[in-house]
Amino acid sequence: MVLTPLQEIFILLEDEKKVPLWRLARWGKQARGVLGKLKNYGWAAKKMFNGETHYYITQKGEKEFDRILKNLKEAGKWDGRWRLVMFNVPEKQRDLRDRIRRSLTRLGLGILQPSVWISPKNIKNDVEAIRLKLNLKNTLKFFEVTRNQSLDQTIIKKSWNLPDLEDSYKKFNFQATRILKVLDKDPNPRITAKKYIFQYALILQKDPILPWEFRQKDVLRQAANKLYLELREYVV
Repeated sequence: MVLTPLQEIFILLEDEKKVPLWRLARWGKQARGVLGKLKNYGWAAKKMFNGETHYYITQKGEKEFDRILKNLKEAGKWDGRWRLVMFNVPEKQRDLRDRIRRSLTRLGLGILQPSVWISPKNIKNDVEAIRLKLNLKNTLKFFEVTRNQSLDQTIIKKSWNLPDLEDSYKKFNFQATRILKVLDKDPNPRITAKKYIFQYALILQKDPILPWEFRQKDVLRQAANKLYLELREYVV
């Protein structure tokens, strides 16, 4: 997984809190568009310091960064319940349907069947926040169901693109292993480590199999978690 210019600049702002505009010149013309998006999202703002333009991360930006990184926290023992989210929005309201899909995807939900999304995580509060933000009222429904052990793997394979996820882990493991060998020689090992940790968090965001009982026998996930812990030593 390669970070986008937006993600790289976002990480830089989060790490240094305030960055002069000239420091962003390495991204060339893309920097202007990225900074515009970050401002529109409310994640960054512009201010003059000593006659020089600086960009800094906002409180909303810090919350968004924390939201992504919260996937790094080990889920612990799964409570054995699947969370189902259903919505019924006519196709003519395509913009609203797309906004719902994007919101659910960001929570890591998979598609069990059309308009039925699923997750093993306790996302009730997150779903309620989506309902309020998009003014969905009774359009968005949330259910919890007890697991069926004989169907768990079938549910997972049907709801998520596991081959794509496996490929993401392979690429991360290869790149992180390579960078850790030379990280001590890096002029800024902290920011480099943060970039790879951010990549790992983005993979976990797409990964439905966060409960450890599904991951503990998975060699790729174990390797990725070990590499993350090594990278974290350069940040904490």
